[in-house]
Amino acid sequence: MAGNIDDRSLSHADAVVHVAAECADIVRAFCVEASEMFGPNVRIRSGVVRPTLYTGGAMQQFAYENQVRQQSGNTMPHVFLVPMCKTSEWWAKDWMERHTYFLPRYNWRGAKLKDGHALAAAPGIPHLYRRTYKHQVMPAPQGEYDFLNYFECADSGVPIFHEVCAALRDQRRNPEWHFVREGPTWRGHRASTWAELFD
Repeated sequence: MAGNIDDRSLSHADAVVHVAAECADIVRAFCVEASEMFGPNVRIRSGVVRPTLYTGGAMQQFAYENQVRQQSGNTMPHVFLVPMCKTSEWWAKDWMERHTYFLPRYNWRGAKLKDGHALAAAPGIPHLYRRTYKHQVMPAPQGEYDFLNYFECADSGVPIFHEVCAALRDQRRNPEWHFVREGPTWRGHRASTWAELFD
């Protein structure tokens, strides 16, 4: 799926290799080996998993304690990579204002006005395994992404993934997306062996 950032290295990629480890040196070593082996055919996108900024105890329980855990490729074969940047207008806001976009908004009578990020994404919590990788520097330098959002799901999770993306992109429900610029969404299937990857 096309985004508003043109990135042919991703939209035309035959494969994406997701490399993650608690030790950054392991990931770096793998990337060096892959670059030496495949040369200009490899485009490395890297990020780090950082502690959440806007997640208190209640939100941690809501968004993460019920999140589906990573499972085998046979059980959850579908993969999506959704890279994105936030606009300079977003980064100019102070952290308290940015925080308000993640929560629903209500009027003084208690009527909900906006879902915000949390409720728009809620249907995916029990179905989509997700990892958000952030650039080492925020905002990211020109030509790099602020966030690399990685998802895995079962067959039944594919329509839910698209439902969640549509809800997040609906600025009437989630005003945060006014400040988001997406790269192309890459979709693939998990391979269980290196040989399968290169078939």
